[in-house]
Amino acid sequence: MKKILILLFTLVLAGTAAESLADLAQPQSRSIENTIDYEAPGIQIHIDQWLYDFRKTDLRFYVADIVLENPGQLQTAFAGDEYSKKNAEATSAIAERHNAVFAVNGDYYNYRDNYGLVIRNGVLYRDKRSNCDQLLIYSDGSFKVVFKGEYEEGHGQEYLDAGVVQSFSFGPVLVNDGEIVELPKKYIINTADTIREPRTGIGMVEPGHYVFIVADGRRKNWSDKGMALQEMQIVFKEMGCQVAYNLDGGGSATMVLNGERVNRSSGSRERDVSDIIYLTAQ
Repeated sequence: MKKILILLFTLVLAGTAAESLADLAQPQSRSIENTIDYEAPGIQIHIDQWLYDFRKTDLRFYVADIVLENPGQLQTAFAGDEYSKKNAEATSAIAERHNAVFAVNGDYYNYRDNYGLVIRNGVLYRDKRSNCDQLLIYSDGSFKVVFKGEYEEGHGQEYLDAGVVQSFSFGPVLVNDGEIVELPKKYIINTADTIREPRTGIGMVEPGHYVFIVADGRRKNWSDKGMALQEMQIVFKEMGCQVAYNLDGGGSATMVLNGERVNRSSGSRERDVSDIIYLTAQ
């Protein structure tokens, strides 16, 4: 009986997610405006710049499909190269200092300095309660999520012992087990399908094969508003991601390739952030 109830609950969630996506506004056209291919030892990068043409607005976003020879090439870095409640730097500046081939902004861990699990490059910095979904990256390059109702503080060492090398506390989870997740109605950010913002997200197709999405927004005549979380979910699923997760967005949303910014930030200058996710050559 318990298995039947779990199956019914899963089917209800899937149906609810499908209904939500069905209500999503559809663009008049979708097209790839530009493509970038880049190779370095142990890393292959393909970036598509997409345009969604709506009747009154445009959405431009970037999908980076990346294959690494070694999952350990996925690294993180703090602004100022230290865990701090105050440090902040531009994503490109942190990336340059670490010889990053590719980088995006992280989860802005120090904006909520008393909450969540912070493990970076195999070091535990914080293990506090959180009302967010957690993303865990293991040493073999695999992704797992802990939903906010399942996360408990005080288990940081256990995560380390299990092989977690990176963790993020922002979210929500967008895709899990290859399927689109029903987004919570109450979260630290608005998850309604009518809300469009600049966004950054990360997904895993399989260990060593990752997808990053950065959506521009708040830029008139370029990408007027931004991307809905539900649109990001669809793209991650179409890219074959088994797990996908939303990171800090808004003015923080930044993608950098080989020292050059790929996207157009919402402000007049690149916003300073507390941390980045970056990829290195072998």
